[in-house]
Amino acid sequence: MKIFAPIAIIALALLLHVQGCDTSATNEPGVDIENPKVSFITPQSGDPVGSTQVDITLSVEDNDRVTRVLLYLDDAEEPFDVLTEEPWESVLDASSFSGETHRIRAIAYDAAGNESLAASVTLGDVVLRVALVEVVTSANCAPCAPMNEIYQEAANTSLFQERVATIKYHVWWPRPTDQLWHESQTWTQPRVEYLFNPIPPSQYGAPRAWVGGHMISNKATEWIAAAEADMEKRADAKIELESTRSGDQITLTIHVTGISTADSTDLRLMTAVTESDIEYSDGNGELEHFDVLRQMYPDAGGEAITIGNGITRTYTRTIDIAEFWNADNLHAVVFLQTLQWKSVLQAAKIDL
Repeated sequence: MKIFAPIAIIALALLLHVQGCDTSATNEPGVDIENPKVSFITPQSGDPVGSTQVDITLSVEDNDRVTRVLLYLDDAEEPFDVLTEEPWESVLDASSFSGETHRIRAIAYDAAGNESLAASVTLGDVVLRVALVEVVTSANCAPCAPMNEIYQEAANTSLFQERVATIKYHVWWPRPTDQLWHESQTWTQPRVEYLFNPIPPSQYGAPRAWVGGHMISNKATEWIAAAEADMEKRADAKIELESTRSGDQITLTIHVTGISTADSTDLRLMTAVTESDIEYSDGNGELEHFDVLRQMYPDAGGEAITIGNGITRTYTRTIDIAEFWNADNLHAVVFLQTLQWKSVLQAAKIDL
């Protein structure tokens, strides 16, 4: 005991010293070190740019009092307005930049000089990125079932419903008995081989996912995390979809606008029809399947296109509804991908 007592005393002294330093640094009497907070009430990101003015209303908080809020346009170093009292409101003249995209930033300061984190909104035609998740799976693959279940929980959230497009490719292993594979193999096999390349077929495995064209792993939690990260990336194109149905035929209209596409010489416009709520079992415990590939148009290689920045091109796809499809559960997934690097520039989806 005599040997360890000095060590214990020293450790306790160090602990008290560290704790004392922390307390002194954060709670010095009479010193305000709390930063104010500022956020936009109006406008909100994505709001159109007004033809004459933008009305700005801010929410400002502090433990003492805010003395000023500085408002900046885009990357300007000088503020276009300085607010010093409530109401925290301003008006921005927008007559010279209607139709463009602009960012407004707000920074608040309190009486002690503490600075808030910058709040910002982007006005105009803000193009949000839609993440593309492609999953290789099989109805007789035992580990596929729990991964698909975990992923589906995320896919059912409002964020994924709005910002993620999913395609599931049923494949020919571990057993080539999956009926969903047999019904789509003309398009599934070349697409899967493209995704796995340069990995040889002898090393293919399921489940496996790609997000934005890049291989992730065999874990659904990592697919979800990758999709969330991909949504935060810049959209390199804008894709808008329209569909009309006449009998057993659907016409899909695709509008593609280039954002940073001018330098890409190997773009492919890919179109897939998927079906959800398919009741089917082939031994792995899954009884219902979602986002299953039915067909690709014009084929698994897509259509080669070139598109300049700011240029919009329109494409159409004619979809004949097969007898074994449930026409009420069909979706279209459209995405723009570079052939060589496999990177997906943008995706979109629509119920058919």
